[in-house]
Amino acid sequence: MKLSFENLGAIAKGEMELADLTIVCGQNNTGKTYVTYALYCLLKSWISLTRIDLSEEMKELTSEGVVKIDIEAKIVNAWPKISKAVIDNFLDAFPAMMASRSELFENTKLHWDIFIGDEWKKRAIKNELRSPQGSLLIAITKPADSVFAEIAAASPQSRGFLQGYSISEFIEEALIRIVLTDVMPDVFMASTERTGATIFRKDLNLAKNSVVDLLAQLHKDGTSDINPGKVFATLYQRNYARPVDDNVRFANNLPGTDSELSEIARTKPELLDQFGEIVGGSYVTTKDGVTFFQPAGTKLKLGLGETSSAVRSLLIIWYWLKYQAKSGSMLMIDEPELNLHPDNQRRFARFLAQLVNTGIRVFITTHSDTIVREFNTLIMLSRNLSHYAQVKQQYHYSENEHLKPSSVLLYITGKESNRKRALIALHKVIPDPKIGIDVETFDQTIIDMSSMQDELRYGGE
Repeated sequence: MKLSFENLGAIAKGEMELADLTIVCGQNNTGKTYVTYALYCLLKSWISLTRIDLSEEMKELTSEGVVKIDIEAKIVNAWPKISKAVIDNFLDAFPAMMASRSELFENTKLHWDIFIGDEWKKRAIKNELRSPQGSLLIAITKPADSVFAEIAAASPQSRGFLQGYSISEFIEEALIRIVLTDVMPDVFMASTERTGATIFRKDLNLAKNSVVDLLAQLHKDGTSDINPGKVFATLYQRNYARPVDDNVRFANNLPGTDSELSEIARTKPELLDQFGEIVGGSYVTTKDGVTFFQPAGTKLKLGLGETSSAVRSLLIIWYWLKYQAKSGSMLMIDEPELNLHPDNQRRFARFLAQLVNTGIRVFITTHSDTIVREFNTLIMLSRNLSHYAQVKQQYHYSENEHLKPSSVLLYITGKESNRKRALIALHKVIPDPKIGIDVETFDQTIIDMSSMQDELRYGGE
């Protein structure tokens, strides 16, 4: 996937291609957050903004009980037109997602390129929609090595449900996912506000309950045109950008100990162990929704208000890893270095490299020279030269921490001069197998500090 844009926040123009590990660096107030939020919001909302015309197929399904759809003709061949409509719909909705005024984005332009391969044709697919009582309503079947999907109503009695808009939405989304499941990843983001979302989650939840209770009472009293849930969502979105809102909602509904483990937690339990070493313990959420942190090697259970900022900062990432993470998904972290000592920043960089090698895409923004330098080490180690063996052994690097240069891309927000004025643009940096990633915005600062300190130490001699 490649995203091109103009007039997005402070950035006049830019183009971003997603790698297995994508890193964004740059000075403050140069547009990193806008780019990150735009990407996250697009990945979270594109499926709901995608429309395909199934009106004739729905009529046939309602009357005949079964319909066959050529997915290639309906979606793949029509994708340029469908895709443009998605972006148009997204740009209309984006100001609300950012909790901002629409005029701030009136000149924003966005374009995405998605390569749809043939892998989807090879897979056999079966999907079902059931009623709340468990009765089968709709079955969608696509044989392997076929471009056709057959949609069937389970029985003549179930066709009465087909007038509902949710049925059409279910079919539409299922067909789109058949084609794009390999291209568009499920995404989770930890925003820079994640620590506050964790510590104030109870207060925010109480505020939510109070508003919903009030609106529910109004509804009960006869104000029939008010939908309490939708009104609250509207009020809530005005105050928080979607990534922050999603973090608050996630922190308010943490999975309990009886919840099903994620694919990654089941197949790669060592990743949870390594994350526990970084955070210094583990988290537990009871059936009553109370979350504790248990420091490693103790029986002590601390409330979140009693823990360090690092523990609170890493909480939602730990819960995502344990209960939602799966191969092919994407983890986005805004400033992973928040509240972390440089030693733990290095550990976290190595942990992210292992996620990448497990099949999870990682996207980060960072101001941390420590994290980038650690990525450089992991890129250099991928060359596997003979004299690297001693370094690996001495510093305990494993093979699954190496980063292939081809799997990493870095983007730097910075000024680009023209005749009229200096514009902020997004510059692409491709890693060098020998030295890793060259980040001038960090290097120049370090050089300046070293020069100044040398002058202070030795200037009078």
